Amino acid sequence: MILNVFCKASVRIGLGHLIRSYSFASQVIEKHPDIEIVYYLIGDISFAKLIDNPKISLCCIENEKEVLTYLQPSAISFIDMVEIDVSLLDRIKQKTKITVALSPVFNHFGLIDFYFGRTKYLSFHQTDFPNLKIYAGLEYAIIQKNCTPISSGIYEENLKSKSFPVAISMGGGDAQNKTLEVLRALKSCNVNATFWVMVGEGYKHSFNELIVEVRSDTAHEIILAKTNRSMWNILKNCVLCILPGGITSFEAAYAGLPTLNFFEQESQRFLLQELVEHKAAIDFGLYSGKTLETISEYIEKVYASKKELLQMHINTKFLIDGEGANRIFNTLTTL
Repeated sequence: MILNVFCKASVRIGLGHLIRSYSFASQVIEKHPDIEIVYYLIGDISFAKLIDNPKISLCCIENEKEVLTYLQPSAISFIDMVEIDVSLLDRIKQKTKITVALSPVFNHFGLIDFYFGRTKYLSFHQTDFPNLKIYAGLEYAIIQKNCTPISSGIYEENLKSKSFPVAISMGGGDAQNKTLEVLRALKSCNVNATFWVMVGEGYKHSFNELIVEVRSDTAHEIILAKTNRSMWNILKNCVLCILPGGITSFEAAYAGLPTLNFFEQESQRFLLQELVEHKAAIDFGLYSGKTLETISEYIEKVYASKKELLQMHINTKFLIDGEGANRIFNTLTTL
């Protein structure tokens, strides 16, 4: 059986689609080595270095039109992107038996067969696409294998650390350089804290600006780390992570790490609603200068009452089992 996986990634789009779809492909081929997977990376091909599984055939393409040159017939085509040109989607449909969307936001849900989403909440009304078969919920959350659960014992030890360990990870691309803005906002935090500042492969801003900010903050220990798959080696030692509400928020819920999440637009808040309802994550509102002004106050609050974070950690237990990728594949093959 041949599976095609299509993904877009760039500094503007971010790396979330790449991380999710590549994690999916890697986990499926690990359980089913007889399957052939062709992975089409569309956009910034410099991110191809993140696709290092020798069992996956990689095809790097800078724009959608070039996909037609390399397109192979397949049993199932998985599409992880927000937008796709309708003419390309038509050609994919001609060469595959089943089309599947993995992105919670997609411009052609009405033209594909299945949608698998990480939360029961949707960006659309089910009645809008009567022919679309929907499987949505935390059980379909795709978690990268480098993310492992943090035991309650270790998390409690992290809470007792003399220097309060807090992580900042504003996305693999962070086109708006929110990393720098959050770091500046945390200067006023009246807590003996260690801020782990993680930037991804797509971070194209000046590191000198970050270094200047680090040097000017004499109240906290700040560690800059350029990470991708190794980020969970750091996050497992933290008690809170500040995020832009993407796939890392779900990985954190699986791992047992409380998160504080910003959103760029009101329309994105559905993505985290289920985790917030389970009290496994915090919706900190729309990203703005005014919202940033309150971030230090929140960290001071939970530092003074660490039970709140511990309870969030406990609330994550058994919420996500990490089997989303194989559950998606098994559901399709069973059907």
